[in-house]
Amino acid sequence: MSTKPLPQQSAVQRRLSALRHKAFVHGFSGIAPFYVVNEFPKCGGTWLGQMLAMALDLPFRRNEPIRFEKAITHGHFLRSFGLRNVIVLWRDPRDVLVSFYFHSFFKNEFRNGPLVDAMRQRAPFDDFENVSGNLPAFIKMLSVNPVSPRFTWPEFVSVWADKSETIQTRYEDLREDTAPELTRIVRELAGMSISTPTANRIVEELSFEKAKAKSAAVSGDGVPFVREGSVGGWSKHFTPQANEALERYGYRDGILKLGYPDIG
Repeated sequence: MSTKPLPQQSAVQRRLSALRHKAFVHGFSGIAPFYVVNEFPKCGGTWLGQMLAMALDLPFRRNEPIRFEKAITHGHFLRSFGLRNVIVLWRDPRDVLVSFYFHSFFKNEFRNGPLVDAMRQRAPFDDFENVSGNLPAFIKMLSVNPVSPRFTWPEFVSVWADKSETIQTRYEDLREDTAPELTRIVRELAGMSISTPTANRIVEELSFEKAKAKSAAVSGDGVPFVREGSVGGWSKHFTPQANEALERYGYRDGILKLGYPDIG
C-alpha cells in the first residue's frame, strides 16, 4: 500500500480537483472504463485500489488528476447516477469511526491539515487525546453536521448496501483471506483470472504491515495515515455512551444489514 503524500494545494484547488474527479467518474466510468472503489472514508479503499491496479496492470488514479483512460479510481460517492464498474467496500462502522476520529483531529502525511483545522474548530471538546470520552460527541458531529464527506454512514448504507450491479466486499473479509477475496473481485469486475502465486505476490507487496511501516516513517510528528487498520480495534475505545449515540443516530440497521455484531 503506497503512502505517497498528496501534493500541496490551496482550498480552491482541492475543491476544483474533487469536482473534476467526480464529474469524470460519474460521466465516464462505463466508457473509459474506470473501475471505481467506492467507500465511506477509512474503510481501506486505498489498499483495495492499489491491489486491483496491480492485479489488472492499470494505473490507480488517486493522488493525481484522473484522465480519460482505463484505470482504477477511488472515492466516496453517495449518488450512484452514471457510475459503472463499482466495487463497494464496507467496514464495521465502529472501526471506521475510531479511524476517522484520528484522521479528523490529528495531522498526517496526507496533508489533512484543512480537515483537522475545521474539525477542531467545530468540536465541542478540546482534549483530543481523550478518544473514548469524545466519541459520543464525535458521532453526533458526523450525524448532525457532516463536513467531509457531507453525508453520514447510515445514508451511505441506504444507497449502496442493496445496490444491484455492484461488487460488494468487506474490509474484514479482505484482511482474513486477502488473496482469495482479491481473486474473486478481479474475476467479477473484469472477467479475468489471476493465479494464486500472482495474488499472493500482490498481497505480500502491498501488505498492511509494510504500508504501516512506510506511513510511520514519513508521518513525522503526526499520526500516520496508516495507523492500525485493525479488525475490532474499536472495542478499546467504545463506551456505553458511544453505543447509545450509534443507536440514536441510526447506525443499528446498517450494522445488522451488513452482518456486523449488534450494538451493545
